[in-house]
Amino acid sequence: MIYQYFGEVNYPSYSALLFGGAHFIAGGFLEGCIWFANPLLIFGLFLLFKKNDKSIFPLIISSFLAFTFLFFENLTMTKSGRIASITELKSGYFLWLISILFATFYSIFIKIKKWKTLSTY
Repeated sequence: MIYQYFGEVNYPSYSALLFGGAHFIAGGFLEGCIWFANPLLIFGLFLLFKKNDKSIFPLIISSFLAFTFLFFENLTMTKSGRIASITELKSGYFLWLISILFATFYSIFIKIKKWKTLSTY
């Protein structure tokens, strides 16, 4: 992601993954909520590997949160409310979004497949 904050800043994707939750502390509540897609994704994948039907719920919420970030124009940078405008989303964001959507669609596919198997008996 590239944003404009006293000059153009190239924010690496791995930093967003690791430190994105700090936006709760820095005053960016909405940005922190978007970052919450990561723990939901991990929890959903854990349930998916355990073949639990409830994996679909955290994955759908995670994909909704990740997709919502596409519509953000600004980020809150400090507790004082300074904002930075997002100028470009890089490939890391889109890879993150595609991986979440893939896991979500796979969990939906597994759920439909299980319903069809149960309805044949």
